[in-house]
Amino acid sequence: MEANIVVLGAGLAGAGAARQLPGARVFEAGPGPGGYARSHEFAGAWFDCGAHICHSCDDAWLSLVTGRAPLHEMAESRVLNHKDGRWFAYPVQNHLSDLPEAERRRALDDFLAAQEKYRGREPRNYEEWCRFQYGDHLLENYYRLYTAKYWHVSMDRLATDWLGGRLLPGQIETILAGAKGGQPEKQAVFSRFRYPREGGFFALVRHLFDGLRIACGKKAVEIDSADKTVRFADGTSEGYGELVSTIPLPELVRILKDVPASVAAAAGKLLHLRHYCVNFVVERESLTDANWFYVYDPGIPAARVSFPYSLSGQRTGRTAVQAEVFRPGEDRPDEDSLLEQTLADMGKLLDFRPSEIAAAEIRCQPVSYVVSDLDRAPAVRHILDWLSTRGIRTAGLFGNWSYIWSDRAYASGVAAARALAGSGYR
Repeated sequence: MEANIVVLGAGLAGAGAARQLPGARVFEAGPGPGGYARSHEFAGAWFDCGAHICHSCDDAWLSLVTGRAPLHEMAESRVLNHKDGRWFAYPVQNHLSDLPEAERRRALDDFLAAQEKYRGREPRNYEEWCRFQYGDHLLENYYRLYTAKYWHVSMDRLATDWLGGRLLPGQIETILAGAKGGQPEKQAVFSRFRYPREGGFFALVRHLFDGLRIACGKKAVEIDSADKTVRFADGTSEGYGELVSTIPLPELVRILKDVPASVAAAAGKLLHLRHYCVNFVVERESLTDANWFYVYDPGIPAARVSFPYSLSGQRTGRTAVQAEVFRPGEDRPDEDSLLEQTLADMGKLLDFRPSEIAAAEIRCQPVSYVVSDLDRAPAVRHILDWLSTRGIRTAGLFGNWSYIWSDRAYASGVAAARALAGSGYR
């Protein structure tokens, strides 16, 4: 007899779990599988839910996802930053020669002073991490600005547990060399990457959902962990023997019956970003040679801008652009105004006229990146400890409320399934 296993959420973590659990039934609130890895076609171009690339070095993941769809392989990515009308290479600390001479000297002096002043000290938060690594000038003029527009949390409230592979620790030789002159960027984890030639990022992982028992349009609205039933918004319900959840952890706590007050309070501390993607197509072959760039200017809502045709290696005579705006989870900006402002901002940065825009749209991901503030880790531990007493396992970016990339999201689903298998599930 097949085991009675229910998986909530058909993103990469849900796929990772279900592929390890034969017969598992997967219930997805959205219209199709893929979760945050989904792509869609608009105006003849493919757009993702924010910038996605395959830069993994995990051999198991690469063997699983490569070889299925034609890929564009970039041996050396081109990533830029913009601030106050100037363009400079990413990351700023490795390319100080791109800055005006006076600022370069100030940044370098502060960096060297920090190496002496803070040697051996452990940072208590992200602000101290940046100060200890890069010095005051880069902290105040770059990292604090970007943190404010991306994370919307003060730097002294952010933890450092999300940094691995994202921000680079100070390396004296590299930074000194970058202050003297331009150098190829070899340190960034995404200096090399793969991306599908057609179909957006989802084309890379679409096959992972083949053969799974997935029911879409099934939003869970109540879970009774005593009776082991899940009720859905369409009025149906499903019983389960074992439950793996990849839906957002605060949402899971909200729909569970008989949740202790301490668990509900912990869930109330969890923060996330609301993510807007302004997708548009410009009737021009090329606007920049960058694959993507970051925007430090506080007056420009967009924080990151990428170019899908550049990622996929296509040349169509047009340029597809995606500008990403991040807001606190509770914010509800006027989407039409945000679309108009972003198009105007991008026109100034990339030097195109409004008449050259062939089509534009704005899309919202209400729950996107997890904010790893100082409250996150203890709150998540408390919630997961209680869920384990109710026989509920979680996985993925949202299920474990942890800021991870695609390969780690899938792996967390596999790990949850294997732990379940090892416990002798029914």
